[in-house]
Amino acid sequence: MRTVILSAVAALAALACAGCNGGLQQTPLPGVDSQPAGQAPVSSTAPETSDSSADSSNDQTDEPPVTSGRPEASRPGAARPSTSAPAAHSPSPRPASRPAFRSVCSPATPGRRACDSVVRVQARRACSKTAPYCASDLQAAYGVAQAARTRGRGVIVAVVDAYGYPGAASDLAVYRKSMGLPACAAGSGCLKIVNQTGRASPLPKANADSSDDWRAEEAVDLQVVSALCPNCKLLLVQANSDKDADLAAGVNAAAALGAAAISNSYGSAESNAADAAYAHAGRAITASAGDGAVDQPCSYAGVVCVGGTTLTDAAGRGWTERAWRSGGSACSGYVAKPSWQRARGCAMRSVADVSAVADPNTGVAFYESAGGGWQQAGGTGVSAPIVAALFALEPSTVRANAPAWLWRHGRKPPKTGGT
Repeated sequence: MRTVILSAVAALAALACAGCNGGLQQTPLPGVDSQPAGQAPVSSTAPETSDSSADSSNDQTDEPPVTSGRPEASRPGAARPSTSAPAAHSPSPRPASRPAFRSVCSPATPGRRACDSVVRVQARRACSKTAPYCASDLQAAYGVAQAARTRGRGVIVAVVDAYGYPGAASDLAVYRKSMGLPACAAGSGCLKIVNQTGRASPLPKANADSSDDWRAEEAVDLQVVSALCPNCKLLLVQANSDKDADLAAGVNAAAALGAAAISNSYGSAESNAADAAYAHAGRAITASAGDGAVDQPCSYAGVVCVGGTTLTDAAGRGWTERAWRSGGSACSGYVAKPSWQRARGCAMRSVADVSAVADPNTGVAFYESAGGGWQQAGGTGVSAPIVAALFALEPSTVRANAPAWLWRHGRKPPKTGGT
Protein backbone atom coordinates (compact mmCIF):
# COMPACT_ATOMS: atom_id res chain seq x y z
CA MET A 1 0.00 0.00 0.00
CA ARG A 2 1.30 3.41 -0.86
CA THR A 3 2.34 5.62 1.99
CA VAL A 4 -0.29 8.17 3.01
CA ILE A 5 1.62 10.47 5.30
CA LEU A 6 3.42 12.64 2.78
CA SER A 7 0.55 12.06 0.40
CA ALA A 8 -1.38 14.33 2.73
CA VAL A 9 1.46 16.82 2.76
CA ALA A 10 1.70 16.79 -1.01
CA ALA A 11 -2.01 17.38 -1.25
CA LEU A 12 -1.68 20.44 0.96
CA ALA A 13 0.66 21.88 -1.62
CA ALA A 14 -2.45 22.54 -3.67
CA LEU A 15 -3.20 25.34 -1.22
CA ALA A 16 0.33 26.62 -0.80
CA CYS A 17 0.88 28.65 -3.92
CA ALA A 18 -2.39 30.49 -4.43
CA GLY A 19 -0.56 33.41 -6.00
CA CYS A 20 1.41 31.26 -8.43
CA ASN A 21 0.45 30.50 -11.99
CA GLY A 22 0.59 26.72 -12.31
CA GLY A 23 2.92 24.71 -10.12
CA LEU A 24 1.12 22.90 -7.33
CA GLN A 25 -2.06 24.92 -7.30
CA GLN A 26 -5.28 22.85 -7.13
CA THR A 27 -3.44 19.52 -6.96
CA PRO A 28 -5.95 16.75 -6.14
CA LEU A 29 -5.36 14.61 -3.08
CA PRO A 30 -3.40 11.50 -4.12
CA GLY A 31 -4.02 8.14 -2.52
CA VAL A 32 -7.57 8.94 -1.46
CA ASP A 33 -8.34 5.23 -1.21
CA SER A 34 -5.78 5.03 1.62
CA GLN A 35 -7.29 7.83 3.68
CA PRO A 36 -9.40 7.14 6.78
CA ALA A 37 -13.09 6.64 6.21
CA GLY A 38 -15.00 9.88 6.10
CA GLN A 39 -12.04 12.03 5.18
CA ALA A 40 -12.70 14.30 2.25
CA PRO A 41 -10.08 15.26 -0.29
CA VAL A 42 -8.73 18.77 -0.34
CA SER A 43 -11.11 21.00 -2.23
CA SER A 44 -10.05 21.83 -5.76
CA THR A 45 -11.93 25.11 -5.63
CA ALA A 46 -9.65 28.03 -6.33
CA PRO A 47 -8.58 29.50 -2.98
CA GLU A 48 -9.66 33.00 -3.95
CA THR A 49 -13.18 31.80 -4.73
CA SER A 50 -13.66 29.67 -1.64
CA ASP A 51 -12.25 32.37 0.58
CA SER A 52 -14.64 35.05 -0.55
CA SER A 53 -17.69 32.80 -0.50
CA ALA A 54 -16.96 31.61 3.02
CA ASP A 55 -16.49 35.13 4.28
CA SER A 56 -20.02 36.00 3.28
CA SER A 57 -21.53 33.24 5.39
CA ASN A 58 -19.30 32.61 8.38
CA ASP A 59 -17.89 35.22 10.69
CA GLN A 60 -15.40 32.74 12.09
CA THR A 61 -13.33 32.89 8.93
CA ASP A 62 -12.91 36.65 9.09
CA GLU A 63 -9.47 37.97 9.85
CA PRO A 64 -9.32 38.28 13.65
CA PRO A 65 -8.18 41.44 15.36
CA VAL A 66 -4.77 40.99 16.91
CA THR A 67 -3.73 42.50 20.21
CA SER A 68 -0.59 42.37 22.27
CA GLY A 69 0.09 41.25 25.79
CA ARG A 70 -0.34 37.94 27.56
CA PRO A 71 -3.83 36.55 28.24
CA GLU A 72 -5.49 36.51 31.61
CA ALA A 73 -5.65 33.26 33.54
CA SER A 74 -7.80 30.75 31.72
CA ARG A 75 -9.90 27.79 32.65
CA PRO A 76 -8.25 24.48 31.75
CA GLY A 77 -10.84 21.93 30.73
CA ALA A 78 -11.10 18.28 29.99
CA ALA A 79 -9.60 17.09 26.74
CA ARG A 80 -10.76 14.13 24.71
CA PRO A 81 -7.97 11.64 25.48
CA SER A 82 -8.21 9.47 22.39
CA THR A 83 -5.75 8.64 19.65
CA SER A 84 -8.48 7.25 17.42
CA ALA A 85 -10.50 9.26 14.94
CA PRO A 86 -12.64 11.84 16.76
CA ALA A 87 -16.39 11.77 16.94
CA ALA A 88 -18.33 13.65 14.32
CA HIS A 89 -18.05 17.38 14.72
CA SER A 90 -21.07 19.64 14.92
CA PRO A 91 -21.18 23.10 13.41
CA SER A 92 -20.61 25.78 16.00
CA PRO A 93 -23.00 28.71 16.30
CA ARG A 94 -21.92 31.98 14.78
CA PRO A 95 -20.19 34.05 17.45
CA ALA A 96 -21.75 37.26 18.66
CA SER A 97 -18.48 39.04 17.99
CA ARG A 98 -15.12 38.20 16.55
CA PRO A 99 -12.72 36.53 18.96
CA ALA A 100 -9.70 38.55 19.92
CA PHE A 101 -6.26 37.18 19.18
CA ARG A 102 -2.81 38.36 20.13
CA SER A 103 0.52 37.97 18.41
CA VAL A 104 2.79 35.78 20.49
CA CYS A 105 5.95 37.78 19.75
CA SER A 106 6.99 41.32 19.02
CA PRO A 107 7.24 42.33 15.33
CA ALA A 108 10.49 41.59 13.54
CA THR A 109 13.06 44.35 13.35
CA PRO A 110 16.29 44.49 11.31
CA GLY A 111 18.52 41.62 12.35
CA ARG A 112 15.79 39.96 14.43
CA ARG A 113 13.09 37.41 13.73
CA ALA A 114 9.48 37.30 14.95
CA CYS A 115 7.63 34.09 15.79
CA ASP A 116 4.51 33.48 13.75
CA SER A 117 1.86 32.07 16.08
CA VAL A 118 -1.16 33.97 17.31
CA VAL A 119 -3.36 32.88 20.21
CA ARG A 120 -6.85 33.53 21.43
CA VAL A 121 -6.71 36.05 24.26
CA GLN A 122 -9.69 34.54 26.02
CA ALA A 123 -8.64 30.94 26.32
CA ARG A 124 -11.06 28.06 25.75
CA ARG A 125 -11.06 24.54 27.07
CA ALA A 126 -8.56 22.07 25.68
CA CYS A 127 -10.72 20.65 22.88
CA SER A 128 -14.30 20.96 21.77
CA LYS A 129 -16.54 19.64 19.02
CA THR A 130 -15.07 22.30 16.77
CA ALA A 131 -11.85 24.30 17.03
CA PRO A 132 -9.59 24.27 18.93
CA TYR A 133 -8.55 20.95 17.47
CA CYS A 134 -6.87 18.33 19.59
CA ALA A 135 -4.33 15.65 18.69
CA SER A 136 -6.82 13.08 17.40
CA ASP A 137 -8.41 15.74 15.17
CA LEU A 138 -5.08 16.59 13.54
CA GLN A 139 -4.21 12.92 13.06
CA ALA A 140 -7.57 12.29 11.41
CA ALA A 141 -7.47 15.43 9.26
CA TYR A 142 -4.05 14.54 7.83
CA GLY A 143 -4.68 10.81 7.55
CA VAL A 144 -1.96 9.66 9.94
CA ALA A 145 -3.87 8.14 12.86
CA GLN A 146 -2.42 4.68 12.19
CA ALA A 147 1.06 5.94 11.37
CA ALA A 148 1.12 8.05 14.53
CA ARG A 149 0.74 4.87 16.57
CA THR A 150 3.35 2.79 14.76
CA ARG A 151 5.96 5.04 13.20
CA GLY A 152 8.48 7.71 14.16
CA ARG A 153 10.19 5.76 16.94
CA GLY A 154 13.66 7.12 17.57
CA VAL A 155 13.28 9.93 15.02
CA ILE A 156 14.32 13.31 16.40
CA VAL A 157 12.22 16.36 15.59
CA ALA A 158 13.75 19.67 16.64
CA VAL A 159 11.98 22.95 17.19
CA VAL A 160 14.15 26.06 17.29
CA ASP A 161 12.91 29.07 19.24
CA ALA A 162 14.25 32.03 21.17
CA TYR A 163 14.68 32.51 24.91
CA GLY A 164 13.95 30.17 27.80
CA TYR A 165 10.84 28.24 28.74
CA PRO A 166 11.17 26.66 32.20
CA GLY A 167 7.69 25.14 32.00
CA ALA A 168 8.35 23.26 28.76
CA ALA A 169 8.49 19.75 30.24
CA SER A 170 5.58 20.16 32.66
CA ASP A 171 3.33 21.85 30.10
CA LEU A 172 4.13 19.16 27.55
CA ALA A 173 3.24 16.51 30.15
CA VAL A 174 -0.17 18.11 30.71
CA TYR A 175 -0.85 18.28 26.98
CA ARG A 176 0.19 14.70 26.22
CA LYS A 177 -1.73 13.23 29.16
CA SER A 178 -4.85 15.20 28.24
CA MET A 179 -4.58 14.07 24.62
CA GLY A 180 -4.07 10.41 25.47
CA LEU A 181 -0.50 10.43 24.16
CA PRO A 182 2.37 8.53 25.77
CA ALA A 183 4.48 10.42 28.28
CA CYS A 184 7.55 12.23 26.98
CA ALA A 185 9.91 13.27 29.75
CA ALA A 186 13.51 14.40 29.76
CA GLY A 187 14.50 11.50 32.00
CA SER A 188 13.30 8.96 29.45
CA GLY A 189 15.30 10.47 26.62
CA CYS A 190 12.14 11.52 24.80
CA LEU A 191 12.56 15.25 25.47
CA LYS A 192 15.82 17.13 25.33
CA ILE A 193 16.22 20.88 25.87
CA VAL A 194 19.46 22.59 24.87
CA ASN A 195 20.84 26.05 24.22
CA GLN A 196 21.96 27.32 20.83
CA THR A 197 25.30 25.55 21.15
CA GLY A 198 23.61 22.20 21.76
CA ARG A 199 24.44 22.05 25.48
CA ALA A 200 21.98 21.38 28.29
CA SER A 201 23.20 24.41 30.25
CA PRO A 202 23.11 27.25 30.67
CA LEU A 203 19.67 27.70 29.15
CA PRO A 204 18.47 31.20 28.26
CA LYS A 205 16.23 32.99 30.70
CA ALA A 206 12.53 33.12 30.01
CA ASN A 207 11.38 36.53 28.90
CA ALA A 208 15.00 37.65 28.72
CA ASP A 209 13.74 40.48 26.55
CA SER A 210 10.85 41.95 28.54
CA SER A 211 9.09 42.98 25.34
CA ASP A 212 9.34 39.61 23.62
CA ASP A 213 8.11 36.36 25.17
CA TRP A 214 8.39 33.19 23.07
CA ARG A 215 7.10 30.69 25.64
CA ALA A 216 3.72 30.25 23.94
CA GLU A 217 5.44 29.60 20.61
CA GLU A 218 7.66 26.97 22.17
CA ALA A 219 4.63 25.30 23.76
CA VAL A 220 2.76 25.25 20.44
CA ASP A 221 5.73 23.83 18.55
CA LEU A 222 6.43 20.99 20.97
CA GLN A 223 2.81 20.04 21.41
CA VAL A 224 1.85 20.11 17.72
CA VAL A 225 4.77 17.84 16.86
CA SER A 226 3.65 15.56 19.70
CA ALA A 227 0.14 15.44 18.29
CA LEU A 228 1.22 14.11 14.90
CA CYS A 229 4.31 12.11 15.82
CA PRO A 230 3.87 10.97 19.44
CA ASN A 231 6.64 8.39 19.10
CA CYS A 232 9.22 10.91 17.93
CA LYS A 233 11.92 12.24 20.20
CA LEU A 234 11.62 15.98 20.82
CA LEU A 235 14.53 18.41 20.79
CA LEU A 236 13.85 21.96 21.93
CA VAL A 237 16.67 24.34 20.99
CA GLN A 238 16.50 27.66 22.80
CA ALA A 239 18.49 30.45 21.18
CA ASN A 240 19.85 33.23 23.36
CA SER A 241 17.69 35.78 21.55
CA ASP A 242 15.58 36.31 18.47
CA LYS A 243 18.57 37.63 16.52
CA ASP A 244 19.14 36.02 13.12
CA ALA A 245 22.58 34.74 14.11
CA ASP A 246 21.39 33.15 17.37
CA LEU A 247 18.49 31.30 15.75
CA ALA A 248 20.71 30.14 12.90
CA ALA A 249 23.16 28.79 15.48
CA GLY A 250 20.25 26.90 17.01
CA VAL A 251 19.44 25.26 13.67
CA ASN A 252 23.06 24.17 13.29
CA ALA A 253 22.94 22.71 16.81
CA ALA A 254 19.77 20.78 15.98
CA ALA A 255 21.38 19.32 12.88
CA ALA A 256 24.53 18.38 14.82
CA LEU A 257 22.39 16.56 17.40
CA GLY A 258 20.83 14.38 14.73
CA ALA A 259 17.43 15.96 14.13
CA ALA A 260 15.72 14.44 11.10
CA ALA A 261 13.27 17.33 10.88
CA ILE A 262 13.81 20.88 12.15
CA SER A 263 10.91 23.30 12.56
CA ASN A 264 11.34 27.07 12.63
CA SER A 265 8.18 29.04 13.44
CA TYR A 266 9.65 32.47 12.82
CA GLY A 267 10.77 34.84 10.14
CA SER A 268 11.61 38.36 9.02
CA ALA A 269 11.91 40.24 5.75
CA GLU A 270 14.27 38.86 3.12
CA SER A 271 17.81 40.20 3.14
CA ASN A 272 19.98 37.67 1.27
CA ALA A 273 19.93 34.71 -1.07
CA ALA A 274 21.19 31.94 1.21
CA ASP A 275 22.20 30.94 4.74
CA ALA A 276 24.15 27.73 5.28
CA ALA A 277 22.38 27.11 8.59
CA TYR A 278 19.19 26.34 6.68
CA ALA A 279 20.75 24.02 4.11
CA HIS A 280 21.51 20.75 5.90
CA ALA A 281 21.24 17.92 3.41
CA GLY A 282 19.20 14.93 4.46
CA ARG A 283 17.07 16.85 6.95
CA ALA A 284 13.62 18.30 6.42
CA ILE A 285 13.87 21.93 7.53
CA THR A 286 10.52 23.72 7.71
CA ALA A 287 9.79 27.38 8.34
CA SER A 288 6.62 29.42 8.66
CA ALA A 289 5.64 31.63 5.73
CA GLY A 290 4.44 34.48 7.91
CA ASP A 291 1.44 36.60 7.05
CA GLY A 292 1.61 36.99 3.29
CA ALA A 293 4.95 38.74 2.79
CA VAL A 294 8.10 36.89 1.74
CA ASP A 295 9.98 35.94 4.89
CA GLN A 296 13.28 34.29 5.64
CA PRO A 297 14.29 31.62 6.46
CA CYS A 298 11.15 30.44 4.64
CA SER A 299 12.31 31.57 1.20
CA TYR A 300 15.69 29.81 1.31
CA ALA A 301 15.95 27.07 -1.31
CA GLY A 302 16.74 24.33 1.23
CA VAL A 303 13.71 25.08 3.41
CA VAL A 304 10.15 23.78 3.12
CA CYS A 305 8.21 27.04 3.24
CA VAL A 306 4.89 26.37 5.00
CA GLY A 307 1.82 28.49 4.39
CA GLY A 308 -1.57 28.30 6.03
CA THR A 309 -5.04 26.88 5.52
CA THR A 310 -8.46 26.99 7.13
CA LEU A 311 -9.29 23.46 8.32
CA THR A 312 -12.88 22.39 8.88
CA ASP A 313 -14.81 19.19 9.50
CA ALA A 314 -18.30 19.73 8.13
CA ALA A 315 -20.44 17.95 10.72
CA GLY A 316 -18.66 14.66 10.18
CA ARG A 317 -18.88 14.76 6.39
CA GLY A 318 -15.12 15.00 6.02
CA TRP A 319 -12.17 17.30 6.55
CA THR A 320 -11.66 20.10 4.04
CA GLU A 321 -9.09 22.86 3.70
CA ARG A 322 -8.91 26.09 1.77
CA ALA A 323 -6.24 28.73 1.57
CA TRP A 324 -6.10 31.04 4.58
CA ARG A 325 -5.89 34.63 3.45
CA SER A 326 -2.86 35.34 5.65
CA GLY A 327 -1.09 32.07 4.85
CA GLY A 328 1.15 33.63 2.26
CA SER A 329 2.19 32.98 -1.31
CA ALA A 330 4.57 35.27 -3.14
CA CYS A 331 7.79 35.52 -5.14
CA SER A 332 11.22 35.86 -3.56
CA GLY A 333 13.24 38.93 -4.39
CA TYR A 334 16.58 37.29 -3.51
CA VAL A 335 16.46 33.51 -3.98
CA ALA A 336 16.78 32.13 -7.51
CA LYS A 337 14.15 29.67 -8.70
CA PRO A 338 15.33 26.13 -7.93
CA SER A 339 15.46 23.75 -10.89
CA TRP A 340 12.79 21.53 -9.33
CA GLN A 341 10.21 24.27 -8.85
CA ARG A 342 7.56 24.28 -11.55
CA ALA A 343 5.47 27.36 -10.69
CA ARG A 344 5.39 29.73 -13.65
CA GLY A 345 4.13 32.81 -11.84
CA CYS A 346 7.49 33.79 -10.31
CA ALA A 347 10.82 34.43 -12.01
CA MET A 348 12.48 33.77 -8.63
CA ARG A 349 11.67 31.18 -5.96
CA SER A 350 7.97 30.77 -5.25
CA VAL A 351 6.73 30.54 -1.68
CA ALA A 352 5.04 28.75 -0.04
CA ASP A 353 5.79 25.11 -0.90
CA VAL A 354 3.04 23.48 1.17
CA SER A 355 0.35 24.52 3.63
CA ALA A 356 -1.35 23.23 6.76
CA VAL A 357 -3.87 24.58 9.23
CA ALA A 358 -3.01 28.09 10.41
CA ASP A 359 -6.25 30.05 10.50
CA PRO A 360 -6.58 30.90 14.22
CA ASN A 361 -10.36 30.54 13.97
CA THR A 362 -9.79 26.86 13.15
CA GLY A 363 -6.76 26.64 15.40
CA VAL A 364 -5.25 24.03 17.67
CA ALA A 365 -5.36 23.55 21.41
CA PHE A 366 -2.18 23.92 23.43
CA TYR A 367 -1.29 24.25 27.09
CA GLU A 368 1.01 26.88 28.58
CA SER A 369 0.79 27.41 32.32
CA ALA A 370 2.48 30.83 32.28
CA GLY A 371 -0.11 32.07 29.81
CA GLY A 372 -3.07 30.83 31.82
CA GLY A 373 -3.38 27.21 30.75
CA TRP A 374 -5.33 25.99 27.72
CA GLN A 375 -5.33 28.31 24.74
CA GLN A 376 -6.11 28.23 21.01
CA ALA A 377 -3.32 28.91 18.52
CA GLY A 378 -3.12 29.71 14.84
CA GLY A 379 -0.73 31.35 12.44
CA THR A 380 1.90 29.71 10.27
CA GLY A 381 3.84 29.17 13.47
CA VAL A 382 1.43 26.24 13.88
CA SER A 383 1.64 24.89 10.32
CA ALA A 384 5.46 24.69 10.25
CA PRO A 385 5.76 22.09 13.06
CA ILE A 386 2.81 20.15 11.60
CA VAL A 387 4.69 19.64 8.35
CA ALA A 388 7.95 18.85 10.17
CA ALA A 389 6.15 16.12 12.11
CA LEU A 390 4.66 14.67 8.91
CA PHE A 391 8.12 14.48 7.35
CA ALA A 392 9.39 12.75 10.49
CA LEU A 393 6.89 9.96 9.90
CA GLU A 394 8.40 9.28 6.48
CA PRO A 395 11.64 7.51 5.47
CA SER A 396 14.93 9.37 5.23
CA THR A 397 14.74 9.16 1.43
CA VAL A 398 11.76 11.50 1.46
CA ARG A 399 13.49 13.94 3.82
CA ALA A 400 16.71 13.99 1.80
CA ASN A 401 15.61 17.00 -0.26
CA ALA A 402 12.24 17.83 1.20
CA PRO A 403 11.32 20.95 -0.83
CA ALA A 404 12.19 19.21 -4.11
CA TRP A 405 10.21 16.13 -3.06
CA LEU A 406 7.07 18.20 -2.58
CA TRP A 407 7.30 19.77 -6.01
CA ARG A 408 8.24 16.55 -7.77
CA HIS A 409 5.59 14.41 -6.08
CA GLY A 410 2.81 16.92 -5.57
CA ARG A 411 0.61 14.91 -7.91
CA LYS A 412 1.84 11.44 -6.98
CA PRO A 413 3.23 10.11 -3.68
CA PRO A 414 6.41 8.02 -3.71
CA LYS A 415 6.15 4.27 -3.35
CA THR A 416 8.20 4.22 -0.17
CA GLY A 417 7.52 4.03 3.51
CA GLY A 418 5.39 1.73 5.62
CA THR A 419 2.41 -0.38 4.71
